[in-house]
Amino acid sequence: MLGYGDLKTALVDLTKECQVLWEENKDMQGRFVNDLSELQRFQMAITHLETEQRHDQLPQARQSMSDMQRRASQLYEQLTERRISLVKKLNDGVHRIAILQNQLISERLFEWKNQQKLNQIGVPFDVRDSLLDEIQMEFEMLAENNWQLRTYACWQMDLLRHSPQLSDNTASTHMTNLSSVLENLTKLLCMLVSQSFVVAVQPDPVLKTQHKFIAEVRLLIGDRLGIKQHLVNTNVTVKIIAEEEARMLSTGQLSEKDIKTVGSISNDFEKLTLDEKGHMAAKFNNSKLTRIAHRKPPPKGMQNDAKSAIVQTATDQKYALLFHITPFQLGNLGKFDVWTLSLPLMVTVHGSQDCDAQGVILWQRAFSSVNRTNMGDDVAAASWQDLSHVLRHKFSLFTGAHRPLNDSDLGYLAEKLIVPSNIDNKPITFHRFAKQNLRDDVNFSFWEWFFHIMQLIKQKLLKFWDEGWLIGFISKHDASQRMMMAPFSTFLLRFSDTQTGAVSIGFVCEEDGMKVPFHLSPFTIKDLDQLSLAQRIASCPQLKDIRYLYPDIDKEEMLRFFEAEERHKSDSPTGYIQSEIVMVAKTGKVASFGGDSPSPMSNNSRLDWSPGEVIQRSNSMDMTDFTNDELVTMLSQSQLESTNVENLLGAGFRPQLPSQPLQQVDLSFIDPSFANPYNMTHHPE
Repeated sequence: MLGYGDLKTALVDLTKECQVLWEENKDMQGRFVNDLSELQRFQMAITHLETEQRHDQLPQARQSMSDMQRRASQLYEQLTERRISLVKKLNDGVHRIAILQNQLISERLFEWKNQQKLNQIGVPFDVRDSLLDEIQMEFEMLAENNWQLRTYACWQMDLLRHSPQLSDNTASTHMTNLSSVLENLTKLLCMLVSQSFVVAVQPDPVLKTQHKFIAEVRLLIGDRLGIKQHLVNTNVTVKIIAEEEARMLSTGQLSEKDIKTVGSISNDFEKLTLDEKGHMAAKFNNSKLTRIAHRKPPPKGMQNDAKSAIVQTATDQKYALLFHITPFQLGNLGKFDVWTLSLPLMVTVHGSQDCDAQGVILWQRAFSSVNRTNMGDDVAAASWQDLSHVLRHKFSLFTGAHRPLNDSDLGYLAEKLIVPSNIDNKPITFHRFAKQNLRDDVNFSFWEWFFHIMQLIKQKLLKFWDEGWLIGFISKHDASQRMMMAPFSTFLLRFSDTQTGAVSIGFVCEEDGMKVPFHLSPFTIKDLDQLSLAQRIASCPQLKDIRYLYPDIDKEEMLRFFEAEERHKSDSPTGYIQSEIVMVAKTGKVASFGGDSPSPMSNNSRLDWSPGEVIQRSNSMDMTDFTNDELVTMLSQSQLESTNVENLLGAGFRPQLPSQPLQQVDLSFIDPSFANPYNMTHHPE
């Protein structure tokens, strides 16, 4: 089986062959009409000689007509072969476009979207922009080749309508086949245009009311097909909708016009413009979510405690941004009504909701499909191996730390998260991860504990963490054992496991000649706002005579760094990480081709047909002397009836119908809603 690159080359070559075949069809049909006119002249001459009884000239005239009939019949056979070849080539082009388009959208673009989704939880995706540019080039290539093949198919249909009609009905058969080719090309092109509308830059996965968000949408077919002239002063609007309706929209259960907004966005539209890089895009840099209509929590009797109400309102409701392009005309395909959806996102109205919202969206980004049509989107459980990779990436993204979680850190997290009775290493449920209390003696979940530790590192302890001065993820018992076994008197910094977002100082003292471990009450972010950890270490009387920070870091050397730093700048806590959302597009009604097919021989053919300069006429062919207009006149004025044509060609003329039917094109990957060419609504993800 040919690879993508080979198929692409084959398609480009085939498009050029179709141009040559159409030129040959036009040339041969013109010469065939000339021959028929010549035969009519011979027939009239013979009739005149017979009337005048000029028997001396009749044999020569009849022989000349017989020779002309033979040549005309041979030319018609060649014309029939060229017609069959062109239709077959065009149909082969549909096959190749379908294969390439399926691979481009279902594999390459899908994988790009999936990597974009994972990038929002910290999975590296350095080639995001360059890879999308490559995908755009493939969209543009398919759009151009599709349009050129459609052009040749329409021009050939125009030739066939004006061709002399014979009783063999070959022209009618070819036109039926060409109609099938055009229908399939139209479906493919509409899908291509709609799927090309993507969210190039996703907004943060957790939006906050009264805060700006950044997003960018892009039409990957660029300025091909002359779209730029149809999108002058075109707006892209954005509105926020419930994720339930976004899913219904994606699966065709709901129309875009029936979608209800659930909030207000200021600066909710941007112009779709073409930049110097060839990106047809709209950038939302100043939009702000000003209001959100959270659904009400369950009735009081349905809640277990006060916290469940917060969970219900903040984390059980997902949303999506819906981007919509003002409907635009494209050639004779009618108006396109194109839209796309962001990935599911959360909305918070208060900082206390961030932890729950971040936990839900982390799970969604890590384990859910980018395709909303997948009914198994909500993954209930994941293996520790998969979850540990997610936590490692999220930790680095959230904190901005250069030092990642190591195997020892992850081992400690596993001990916290995996239920002791889970000896079979069963998958970890989301409930266990973000809802269930970490232990019976605490009132917070694993995620809440881990989230607040990340906040603590990001805002107060980043230098401690990156330099390895903060062991952090270690139990009180293990910390005590390590300090007891240290050759020198040491102290150790670890995260509290009884309080969220807190760091504790452990140290060893000697009493009656024995080492005894002690652990100070943990310090939270609020505590460290008043006095930094370095200042607390420097002023702690219990640490006065302890020289080393576990394992063998000189305390005074460490503190000198902070003394120098604090002389130059003060602590400046920053906000949360940036994060995370897919596309969806649809096309509106598409005009039928019918009798409106453009004529390649019309003076206005370029204006009537091709929205862009996509047809390159070949000069390599030896064309006949007559012009296109003269050919139209000749064909229309010939008034050759089918019986007259066959009489002119003689009794030996035996036209042949195409022996092989067109091979059916597999378009099963196209959404079923494309089946009706007058209501082509597509819902890409």
